[in-house]
Amino acid sequence: MNTASLRTSNKCFEMKWMQITRPVSLLLLVACALAEPWRAEGQNTPAPELAISHGPFLQAPSESGVTISWVTTRKAVSWVEYREKSSAAWLTNVPAQHGLLNADTTYHNVSLSGLKPGAAYLYRAVSKEIADFKPYAVKFGPTVSSAENSFTTFDRRKSGFSFVVVNDRHENGKDLRTSWSGVDWTGVDVAFLNGDMVNAVSDERLLFDAVIAPCAEHFAQRAPLVYVRGNHETRGSPARALLNYFPTDSGRHYYTLRHGPVLFLVLDCGEDKADSSNEYHGLVAFRPYMEAQREWLAGETQSKAFQEAPFRVCLLHIPPSSPADRKFVQTRWLWENFVPLLNKAGVDLILCGHTHRDAFRPAGADGIDFPMMIAGNQTLLRCDVSADEIRISRSNLAGSTFEAIPPVKARKSRR
Repeated sequence: MNTASLRTSNKCFEMKWMQITRPVSLLLLVACALAEPWRAEGQNTPAPELAISHGPFLQAPSESGVTISWVTTRKAVSWVEYREKSSAAWLTNVPAQHGLLNADTTYHNVSLSGLKPGAAYLYRAVSKEIADFKPYAVKFGPTVSSAENSFTTFDRRKSGFSFVVVNDRHENGKDLRTSWSGVDWTGVDVAFLNGDMVNAVSDERLLFDAVIAPCAEHFAQRAPLVYVRGNHETRGSPARALLNYFPTDSGRHYYTLRHGPVLFLVLDCGEDKADSSNEYHGLVAFRPYMEAQREWLAGETQSKAFQEAPFRVCLLHIPPSSPADRKFVQTRWLWENFVPLLNKAGVDLILCGHTHRDAFRPAGADGIDFPMMIAGNQTLLRCDVSADEIRISRSNLAGSTFEAIPPVKARKSRR
């Protein structure tokens, strides 16, 4: 084929190709033109209007205070309006730190203090949107308020109450809701989340949806939740801010609470492997932290308040259990360091999780002088406290209830 013929052939090919591709190109252009406004609209879609999306719910309970927490869809400045049921005068608490009101955030913690032991209070959570926050020009939006709720402060004079415990739900909000829906909440004054409620603290929305929402829906607007840190709550970058979401009066993950005849000893298990384990990438230092907790425990168990309590109940996620389990570094450390102190202190009961299986170990097993109940990952423990004993039952997701362990008798009854 000569050069002229080749040019003619190429020109014919180009014309035929254009005839084929022009309609396709036009279709693509039309599709892109139609798609662009949709993409632009999606990018510019405003966030939902200001609303309380989770809560309010109660935390950090004591005889003289409580913390009220909630989540809003937009950044806001927030406060709590409250009053004693016997009073007509409403009070307002606006949280501040170092002279600055807590503002421009979607997660709100408001701590009330100076309350009366065993007193009933009404409260409502209030948030005012901060639409634009410039140094010298702040633009406010609408204000929203929760429904009026009530709570009663802890009281060591109370002769009896009930508490419930769950653990190891690992982000399974559906199972958590199932457990809560099976509870008769009459007389239940507090619920403990005994560790590993998430796989890792990787996303605050996960805390909201898998943990906070089920609690707020079923009980936590009137009875507080207490979050006991498990080993999985130490994982993930946001784990370092866990106390911002689940505050405590002590500002630590270990502390004591007193309600009725029970002194609750809340301990932190740390991680379940050595600090040098590859999983932690050199970003943990639990050994000195656990040693500091051990020193605190030695002093706390000798305090007058601890010694005078009729019942001493310990919550610890990882059980300081049998010799077979001591191949795990942290289990062995807990057994060697915490158990002698708890034995000396006369602890009446320890409630644990971590193994995902129900197990009961009576007092005297493995050198532990107190009974230990280990709850499975689908188990709910209900503890009914009277002046003379604590009766413990466990229920599964199907709603079947079983006696968990023999009743724990008050110290005065054991003398």
